[in-house]
Amino acid sequence: MRTEFIQGCRAAAAALLFTGIMGCAASVKQSAVAAPVVVSAAEAKPNQAVQETVVVKLSTGYQREIRKGSVWRSAGSIPQGEVLRPVGTVFTIEGRQVHEAWLVLSDQKLVGFYLPGDQAYSALRSPLSLIVGDVQ
Repeated sequence: MRTEFIQGCRAAAAALLFTGIMGCAASVKQSAVAAPVVVSAAEAKPNQAVQETVVVKLSTGYQREIRKGSVWRSAGSIPQGEVLRPVGTVFTIEGRQVHEAWLVLSDQKLVGFYLPGDQAYSALRSPLSLIVGDVQ
């Protein structure tokens, strides 16, 4: 009986410790922005494909890979740059929570992510070269 009590206490303590550790993850830094300005169908660019795989290291300690050949389409623009949303998949970034994320490009550099669920922008510490081109 006492052994079962001690094992139950250990399990509860381990669960609390795990919850506490997981609760320490950094949150994704965001700034509120309006929804992307959408361009008309006549002005819309064709779908674009990433030309080389890029690994993005987030300030939260997590990292994401934007794979070569992944296809993105223009969702409009925000003051920080052009917003591209993935085609046929969902792309996410992670901190304390997981957020759907669309790429924000300026001058062929990934400058951050538009978070459509939060209508927010999350900037990268340092922009990364990300070249997109016509889908092959």
